[in-house]
Amino acid sequence: MTVLSRIAGLLREQVRGYYVGTGMFSDAFGIAATIPNMLRRLFAEGALSQAFVPVFTRLASQEDRERLSHFYSSFMSVLILLMIVVTALGIAVSGLLVSGVFASKFAEVPGKLELTINLTRVMFPYLFLVSVAAILQAALNGLGVFGPSAFAPVLMNIANILVVVLFAYNFPNPAWALSVGFLVGGVFQAVFQIPFLHKRGIRFRFTLDGFKDKHVREVFRIFMPGIFSAGIYQINVTVSQAIAASLEEGSVASLQYSLRLQELSLGVFAVSVATVILPAMSRQAHEGNIEALKDTLRYSLGLLGFVTIPVTASFLVLAEPIVTLLFRYGAFDEQSVKMTVWALYFHSAGIFFIGAYRNVVQVFYAQKDMKTPAWVAFFVMLIHVALCYLLAVPLKHGGVALAGSVAAGINVLWLLLLIRSRMGRLGINGVLLSLAKTTAATTPMSVFFIVCVKSGVFSGKTGLGLGCLLIPCLIAGLGIFVLSAKLLGSQELGDLFSLVRKRLKPR
Repeated sequence: MTVLSRIAGLLREQVRGYYVGTGMFSDAFGIAATIPNMLRRLFAEGALSQAFVPVFTRLASQEDRERLSHFYSSFMSVLILLMIVVTALGIAVSGLLVSGVFASKFAEVPGKLELTINLTRVMFPYLFLVSVAAILQAALNGLGVFGPSAFAPVLMNIANILVVVLFAYNFPNPAWALSVGFLVGGVFQAVFQIPFLHKRGIRFRFTLDGFKDKHVREVFRIFMPGIFSAGIYQINVTVSQAIAASLEEGSVASLQYSLRLQELSLGVFAVSVATVILPAMSRQAHEGNIEALKDTLRYSLGLLGFVTIPVTASFLVLAEPIVTLLFRYGAFDEQSVKMTVWALYFHSAGIFFIGAYRNVVQVFYAQKDMKTPAWVAFFVMLIHVALCYLLAVPLKHGGVALAGSVAAGINVLWLLLLIRSRMGRLGINGVLLSLAKTTAATTPMSVFFIVCVKSGVFSGKTGLGLGCLLIPCLIAGLGIFVLSAKLLGSQELGDLFSLVRKRLKPR
């Protein structure tokens, strides 16, 4: 389901690229989407959702559906009231946020700043919708149900695409259709999940007594340090977007197209693993089973490396034909391709570390410790901000992407050292051996891709002609990787095949 979601998200970005490319309209939409999406880290799949899951999972294990429904209703009522206030405030201060913080340089292009402010106001209600959808997802995940909430973003992306394709020219410019499409998609993402909770006996009844519930108060006690962490994330996003907005036109948009490819590779596997292991780790932490907790972490890191290392190599070698195949249509011209490829080189370097962070931080969240990751994130933020300023000069928008990748690596290593100091040896040597085998298996695949590029087989090709060459190349490269991994005795290869066979086995 997550694979479908990420593919649908890629299609959405392809539609964006076709209609607005990396020009003024795309930059304006990019900043407008960044501001509410930035706050998702706090209210949606971020700190609040992470604080909700351990409490909900514990109550769900007690098998008292009436008590569980009361907690869910109380918490959701508080969330709805909170998000109404945040959304209204966001709309009111959109002008100040855009002109004073994110994109003051847009004023140099006639109409660009005003368009960005208006699009931001339209986009802010999406924060309300996606936050509600995230808690619905968290509740389903706490009950061990993952499919519906993983499929909900597919509906969101499809609705977004349809609005743009059908009504792009009914608006002053296509950027308006992109913004409205997000709102329509947000409605689908939230509403779709409700029946699945009803089926499991969880029903919502609005109440004004939410804060009287001791379990709701517990969630917000866990959540409060997460505000600090989310604030750090917002500073990172603010700095990187502000620097990108101050560079040549198209920098904001090209970074976002590149980021979509990074997220596609992460979402196919890393997000799925992180989503599933939090409830599992929460149960293990609640039971005091530290060895099982460490085993879950090791297992997830090994599998993550097995998927992300070959993806990283593929992006580094085949960045230009991949970006050309996916985006080189309509308003997305050759300059747009070059800018996006440049960003993708540096985003690719952080794929494993960003995925690993999502798994490693779950160890702390499972133990209801949100303070430690927040403090680590604070110091890493200082490094990230410094790198953004230093690297943007020689590397332009690529430097912004590289700063994020380096910061992600530092964050993961720091958290692993803290986990080891608390829990003892983690058995990381086994993980390192696994990563070494994966890297070795990736090498012949990379050599094959380099030969394909150097031969000039992709040169000057676009669209269907390029696809007929690139897709068989990727499939052949995957075959080389799988064969190499098998010869090297990779445990992860066997684990993945075992999981697939178990999943496909008739029940």
